[in-house]
Amino acid sequence: MLTINADAHPLMRNFHKPQDEKRMIVIVPPERYDDWLQAGAGESGEFLRAWPAEQMAAQPPYDVQ
Repeated sequence: MLTINADAHPLMRNFHKPQDEKRMIVIVPPERYDDWLQAGAGESGEFLRAWPAEQMAAQPPYDVQ
């Protein structure tokens, strides 16, 4: 699982304690799977981008007991 810094991400920065580093997983769009799998080392960096917050949804965790 690849992660990137999420300090400035409007949604993902809220899932960590204030003093903790903010991280989020790298999401590869399905239509780019083959591109990711065939990318060389010099090309793979273009995939390490934050997924847009407006395309994500979040809800409070459910209580597990």
